[in-house]
Amino acid sequence: MTKEQIKKLAYLITLQGDVSEDVSKWILANLSKPDMKLFIRHLNNALRHSTVTAKYAGVLPESSKMKLYEMFPGKKIVFTRQDDEIEAGIKINFGDYTLDYTVSGIVKKIMKDIRENL
Repeated sequence: MTKEQIKKLAYLITLQGDVSEDVSKWILANLSKPDMKLFIRHLNNALRHSTVTAKYAGVLPESSKMKLYEMFPGKKIVFTRQDDEIEAGIKINFGDYTLDYTVSGIVKKIMKDIRENL
C-alpha cells in the first residue's frame, strides 16, 4: 500500500467509528511493521481531529453541553469529569488547540499579562 492509501484507510476508519473483525484481520495480515506504524500515526491524528475532549470539575450544566455541540457540529464530544486536575471551570481540547477556561488557567494568564506589562 502507498502512504496515501494508508492515510485514507485511517481516516475512513475514523469516520466509520468502528473496525470490523474482518478489516482488523486484513490490516494485521497485510501491513508491514513500518506501514503499521504509519497507519497508527494517521489513525491517532484522525481521531484527535475528529474528537473534542471537554474536561471539567463539578457538574457541567446541560446548557453548556448543548453549546459545545453547537460549537463543534459533526464532532464526537467526550465529557470527562476531573475534579483533581481541574479545580473549577472547563478545558476543551480539539485537534491541536486547547481552550482553557479553568480558574487556574485564567489566573496564570492574568499573572503573565501583569509580568509582561510591568
